[in-house]
Amino acid sequence: MDLRANRMERRWSQALKKNAGVKSEPAWFILSGHRLQRKEFQQVIRRLKGRVCRDSHHWSYQATHFIVPDPIRRTEKFFAAAASGSWILKTDYLTASNEAGRLLSEEPYEWHKKCLTEDGAINLEAPRKWRLLRERTGHGAFYGMRIVIYGECIAPPLDTLKRVVKAGDGTILATSPPYTRLFKSRIDFAIISPGMPRVDMWVQEFLRHEVPCVVADYLVEYVCKPGYSLERHVQYNTHAWAKKSLENLVNRVEEVVEDPRTPDHSIDDVACNVCGSGDRGDEMIICGAEDGSHGCGAGVHIDCLNPPLEDVPSEDWFCPECSHKGESKTKNRSSKKRGSTSKM
Repeated sequence: MDLRANRMERRWSQALKKNAGVKSEPAWFILSGHRLQRKEFQQVIRRLKGRVCRDSHHWSYQATHFIVPDPIRRTEKFFAAAASGSWILKTDYLTASNEAGRLLSEEPYEWHKKCLTEDGAINLEAPRKWRLLRERTGHGAFYGMRIVIYGECIAPPLDTLKRVVKAGDGTILATSPPYTRLFKSRIDFAIISPGMPRVDMWVQEFLRHEVPCVVADYLVEYVCKPGYSLERHVQYNTHAWAKKSLENLVNRVEEVVEDPRTPDHSIDDVACNVCGSGDRGDEMIICGAEDGSHGCGAGVHIDCLNPPLEDVPSEDWFCPECSHKGESKTKNRSSKKRGSTSKM
């Protein structure tokens, strides 16, 4: 039996059952906030028969509910939760549920307001907009979108962009040249690093095939700031093509999927490097920095480490191999903060 496939099917059935007023199987929660707060919330969730995703800075595809404290920030988890149409809830949800002794209805505790966050990075209408899209259609904000990536991705990092596009039901066709074979099929956007000269050979190929060229923030703000202009993120005067691709994407995501399952989505690709199990996700640590700049994404249970850890560390954690790489790169920059390491 494929447990991962079963979990994905449960996730889709959850959205359908909500429309019918039926309480689904336990939700999968992913948390933000400091370590002690996350640990406390994990205990509450388990007590109320909910399930907790592995504790990581990265998005987990099995997540259906994202709990985020105030102030809400535009992290990978928020970006992916919004793109996937998951519930994005205030911490009050768990406080109230704990007092009631059961998981309550989510909507009163959803992050939703007709304004921007204080830093201007998020339109607080986004969580509900994309969550309702998922419930109505069965898919995420990038449904059917086909993109290529050219150049370096810094903000957000490439690994983050990969996870978020996948969470939103989009497809990254390629992340580096050559792109020649792809021009025979549809490419909705080329995500190109800022500063890439127009005379670059591949930029010229994108232009010749009328592929709209944008920076990564085009996708970020499409999800996180719906209703706001994206034109400043379009490159090489491809605004008309970008507008057409965006209109096609908007029309596509409104299509209702009769059998809303996406076999390409492995629920949670991470298994423990030591014991091989993908279970006990909340006790697994993932190699990587919060900004995605360093780390291989390998996972290991805290009790499989040598020596074992008692708790999931609050700071970034790196496997021995990545830790050694990081040390060699930063030996002349002693002021740079390093994450904790343990042997596997």
